[in-house]
Formats: sequence, structure tokens, C-alpha cells
Amino acid sequence: MSNLQIAALVYGVTALLYLAPTYIEGERAGGQWSAHRIAGLVFCVFWPLLTAVFIYKVTIGSSKPQFVFADQATAVQRNAARRSPD
Repeated sequence: MSNLQIAALVYGVTALLYLAPTYIEGERAGGQWSAHRIAGLVFCVFWPLLTAVFIYKVTIGSSKPQFVFADQATAVQRNAARRSPD
């Protein structure tokens, strides 16, 4: 079995593990095929690929993530607290 076949098998099993409960949940909720239900099933198939791409980008990326404060006043207060008295 090649690496590609193993990766496809893991991908398929992962997608199936989330696809089955989503399908069952839709059946219990009335079984009507709406756009939301179909979209949910489609996303169950594609989300493992998006997760793999995200992990790849994070591990390959050469730069470290930078944390950005949403409130500049918080950032200023934290920087002021770190300063040593002169």
C-alpha cells in the first residue's frame, strides 16, 4: 500500500466519521433535503482537506505568529508594566 493510498484511506475514514452522524442527525430532524443539509454533508467531505492545508501552512511557514492586541490601550498598559523603573 502506497503513502497516497494510506492518506486517502485516512481521509475517507475521517470524512465518514463525521458524515454518518450528520446524515443521521438530518434523518432524525425530519429527513427533508434542504440546501443546509446538503451543504453540511458536503462540508463533512471537504473539511479534512482544509484542516490538512492549514496544518501544512503552519508547519512550513518560516515566520512565527505574531499576537496582535485588539485594544491598543491594553497593549500600552502591558508594555508599561514590563518596563523597569529608571
